[in-house]
Amino acid sequence: MTDEPAPVEAGAAGQGTPPGYGDLVAGSLAVVFGATVLVYIRGFPQLPGGQPGPALFPGIIAGLFVLFGGILVARWFAQRRAGAVVEGAEQPEQPERPTTKAWLTALAMCAAVVVYLLVVDLLGFTLTMSALLFALMKVLGTRTLLAVLASVTTAVVVMLLFQMVLLVPLPTGILG
Repeated sequence: MTDEPAPVEAGAAGQGTPPGYGDLVAGSLAVVFGATVLVYIRGFPQLPGGQPGPALFPGIIAGLFVLFGGILVARWFAQRRAGAVVEGAEQPEQPERPTTKAWLTALAMCAAVVVYLLVVDLLGFTLTMSALLFALMKVLGTRTLLAVLASVTTAVVVMLLFQMVLLVPLPTGILG
């Protein structure tokens, strides 16, 4: 009788999926989703004179889904080919479970989206976005002066980009 532990088989408890398997699944889903959107937007109308039509932004986002999903899948296969998972080799540490602070931060992000939708018409884009960005930066621990400067600058730049470059009006609210 030896003191060596018995080898763990691939399907044993605690070894349900190979490391990085989530990258393969998420990447594959992203590629399928992006490709589906790209096929769907082919039916969108074209604007005369070469102007960007309604398919432009969904097409860009779908293309990014395909690109980055493909990168995840390719990285997964490259790691498998390189022998990243070798029998008997020490397995990488499992990531830590999210802390309560991480869950509260994620909840704050979701709440910010809901608050934005509820108050943007009343307060306007610039004021709402500045306030929400400031609040989220404070939740993440940013210094107050930096949070004020970054949130106001970001909101104003995004507002100018949408209104002057993309010609998309944003809600003006009480500042209107």
